[in-house]
Amino acid sequence: MGYDEEVYEKLLANYELLCNIIRQSASGSQLRIDLSKIEEIIDKKIPDTLKKNAPEDFYELYTDFKSEYEKFRDFILYDKLIGKNIIALGGGFSSGKSSFLNALMGKTVLPADIDPSTSVPTYIVRGDKHDVMGINVFDTKVLMQPRDIKKIAHGFGEVEDDDDEKVTEAVTLGHVLENIFFSTPLHRFDNIAFLDTPGYSKPDSEKYSAKTDEQIARGQLNSSNYILWFIQADGGTITEEDIKFIKTLREDIPKLIIVNKADKKNLSDLRDIIGKIKLTLDMKGIRYIGVFAFTSKSEQIEDDALKEFLDEDRDRIKKQIETWNSQIYESNFARNFKILFVRCKEFYEDQIDEEGRKLTRLNTSITKLTAEDIDFEILEPLQLMVREAQKNVNELKEISKRLKELQNEFFTEIKYISDLVGIAMPEPSEIDLLQDKVKDPLQLMEEYKREKGIRTDPSVVDMLQTMFEGIEPVISREAGGSEYHNELLEVIREFCNVKPDDIRIHDVYKNTEEYGALLKNI
Repeated sequence: MGYDEEVYEKLLANYELLCNIIRQSASGSQLRIDLSKIEEIIDKKIPDTLKKNAPEDFYELYTDFKSEYEKFRDFILYDKLIGKNIIALGGGFSSGKSSFLNALMGKTVLPADIDPSTSVPTYIVRGDKHDVMGINVFDTKVLMQPRDIKKIAHGFGEVEDDDDEKVTEAVTLGHVLENIFFSTPLHRFDNIAFLDTPGYSKPDSEKYSAKTDEQIARGQLNSSNYILWFIQADGGTITEEDIKFIKTLREDIPKLIIVNKADKKNLSDLRDIIGKIKLTLDMKGIRYIGVFAFTSKSEQIEDDALKEFLDEDRDRIKKQIETWNSQIYESNFARNFKILFVRCKEFYEDQIDEEGRKLTRLNTSITKLTAEDIDFEILEPLQLMVREAQKNVNELKEISKRLKELQNEFFTEIKYISDLVGIAMPEPSEIDLLQDKVKDPLQLMEEYKREKGIRTDPSVVDMLQTMFEGIEPVISREAGGSEYHNELLEVIREFCNVKPDDIRIHDVYKNTEEYGALLKNI
């Protein structure tokens, strides 16, 4: 069967792209440095050491740990990421993440509404020209054109002739690529890299694929500096699945909630949807910066009030991104890597304490029974339990010791690699000085209640969470100083609705004692 010249050119272009994507470097990995030692620690030594006796959430901890390493590795593969804060776009599949980025850049550069099996995590950074590089499953760098991203995502290889008859069937190629790195002058933020994730889905979902596995998606989001979470306006509110997923994400990562495809709702319904989402998030104790509506089709909206509302929210979203863009990058690799070691260390310490208490109780019982001349047949099972408990303690101490050695080995190696590529990483000796964790006050209260056997009405907790969510200390200056004085005036002006000219506090209260007396009466 012969083909005309146009069809032949299309087939040849697809063939060349296919050869490029699946190419395996003759020298193996194209990494600038050898990561084999660190990958042996991650893939073999850590699982082998902890698999026998590990925390219940070890799988989640280990998945996040590996995701953090994958991000670290991405920085090595694509050094334009170094020094950039990562804004990850999260949400269910087809929630409009790619469309949002296209609208933000003012041009369609990423494919939207694609099949899950073809989607590839894509980093977008600012650059002087359009450059696309992929990393395939052979760790080979693949240079591509922007148009190639769409080809890969929308059914690679499908070609039609002049009569719109299919000459070849489409195949999926997304699984061949691990990541795509896209540099473009359309990206307006110098200090930010966007990470367009495929979205998340459960194994029983029809949209599930290896790339949309919720554990992998969670790891990608937990490795970012900021999160934009997308919800479709069609849903009417945030789903329970989204709530459960967000609650598994790190609380310390700032999150902005975006109600996407908002042009499909009228203004009244849209306000109600945003209100419901805020109420749900507040009731569930999820921290967020704000909930804003967005559409990539604002030019098609005929309702002036709705268009004005959406334009204002769009400006708020951009302002927040600009604020993040102004933040000085601080490498969180060491802190995020340490989470696994800290959680496991705490687990083994708790287990050792528990086994130690059991051992003490058993030895005390044996001592008392021995003093009462109890038969050996009665004491023997207790002595067997003592030996078993002592064995458990010894094994746990050995694992805990090995864990510490692994931590030192890991951070020594990762520090060496970081220095080679210019990624900030504390000295291994400084890792122990990193704050292990900042406890949530509610968590402290829950621990105290468990210790004291106190029970409370869950509705009271929900009420307190709603009441105090997002409240920050208003007066943070040193009492008596001019900054404190000015801040106090601002508080009174705002909450007492008093005009500035009506306040003469500084004429009456001259010192800190008088300030204190004033505050007691406020």
